[in-house]
Amino acid sequence: DLEGIRKRVDKRKKEFREGIVIVFAAKDDEVGIAVGVTDILTNKFDAVKFVKKGSEIIGGQGGGGRKDFAQAGGQDKSKIDEAFEKLKTLI
Repeated sequence: DLEGIRKRVDKRKKEFREGIVIVFAAKDDEVGIAVGVTDILTNKFDAVKFVKKGSEIIGGQGGGGRKDFAQAGGQDKSKIDEAFEKLKTLI
């Protein structure tokens, strides 16, 4: 569900005192990525940087948002695992 991707990230962020939430969603030829960073970590990590890197890998062109939440899209769902692995190296 591409429409509910933000809600899933917000829900998971509330469950953690400190953490980074990365969610991918795919439907037909569309892929969505959303990243949430808890407030305690926004001085160290920027959700926009994570989303831009993930979007490049899944065939998107960037995306945007704020340090605590960002989202983007792409077209290549076969690259979701690759994007996730790359994003983990940024932590």
